[in-house]
Amino acid sequence: MPDSRTISAADQSRHRGLLGRFAPAIIAICLLLDISLRFVPPRFFAFRAWEAMHRLGPGKGPFLANASYRNPRAYGDLANIANLPQNRQYHEEEFHTDGAGYRNRQTPARPFRGILLVGDSFAAGAGVPDEQSLGEQISKATGLAVYNAAGAYNVAKLVTELEMEQGLVIWQQSERTAIPLPSVPRARGAKRTWRGRIQELKQQATFRYSGYWHYSPLGIVFGRPVRLLQNDRVLPNPSRGSVFVAKLQNWREMLFAWPEVANYDRDRPAPAEYFVRLNGRLEQKGLRLLVLLVPDKYVVYHDLIVPAQRPADRMPYFSIVEQHMADADVPVLNLVPLFRKRAAELLPGDDYLYWLDDSHWNARGIHEAAEAIAEKIGLSAGSATSTRTPER
Repeated sequence: MPDSRTISAADQSRHRGLLGRFAPAIIAICLLLDISLRFVPPRFFAFRAWEAMHRLGPGKGPFLANASYRNPRAYGDLANIANLPQNRQYHEEEFHTDGAGYRNRQTPARPFRGILLVGDSFAAGAGVPDEQSLGEQISKATGLAVYNAAGAYNVAKLVTELEMEQGLVIWQQSERTAIPLPSVPRARGAKRTWRGRIQELKQQATFRYSGYWHYSPLGIVFGRPVRLLQNDRVLPNPSRGSVFVAKLQNWREMLFAWPEVANYDRDRPAPAEYFVRLNGRLEQKGLRLLVLLVPDKYVVYHDLIVPAQRPADRMPYFSIVEQHMADADVPVLNLVPLFRKRAAELLPGDDYLYWLDDSHWNARGIHEAAEAIAEKIGLSAGSATSTRTPER
């Protein structure tokens, strides 16, 4: 009769053999599935338009071309990052793009006479439907056609493509984004080294294809059930500290991105040289420039948080930027004073300029900005033919 210890050892050896064969197969299947799902459009996994419409590969604009997206229950990025479903502000999003991959519902006429809007996610209108985006609200406030080219910063190229003969360029500058510096032209006759060319190709590949690396639908699908359990009741929520959860004076909770909190009292350069050069080039083409300074949400609501936050040791950063722009004779509109005033006025009525669960402004905030722009450039919907230049 065989020894039981011999049978047990044989069983263990067989089990190890099976595990040795199946484990690599399972890992390989998961790897292939993860790679394959990265080519599935993000719209099938996204919780809002921004991720669904952003292109991952090469293209002209930042978004998928000639595409549309609708979600009746979209919510903010900060609530998602911190895994706080109780703080979600559900709202409807509808997002359309033109043939170039920019957020426009219509193709502009050429030559284009109107307003060219460039900037980041604030200009593109992250979190709001098409009709509430900055471009469309500026058009309503001024009566002028607006082409929203948010996500592209080569203004000279855009002006050429649109055949702009007259009009205004609005550069929307967020506080979270570093102010651009003038590029240093290569000396005439200087040749690029092979190291420089490789570095340039590497940067282009990173810009165009890095999205595929960070985008993992498999991780999203398997991560959602786990995050449901990480609710501080069944399991601890390790993501809660990823954002700053603050109470406002009306005792509503508002979420803030930690980089905004860190930037509030941090010294940063405020150069105006880039916009001086841009303004000069546009004036040569008969165009005008307006730099729109859009503050971080924390800057706007800092004084409305309880308990009171530590006051800044210096004037607001965008006030410094505004002064440098004015000294350089660059037309600028700083929204900080207006937004701080309006945020305090709207708070008792449970009304806000930014989403409670997102780092971006909402339709109300965009409306305030559009009206301020119309006033700054001396236009209203009823005086669209005005030729007044922007106030300095």
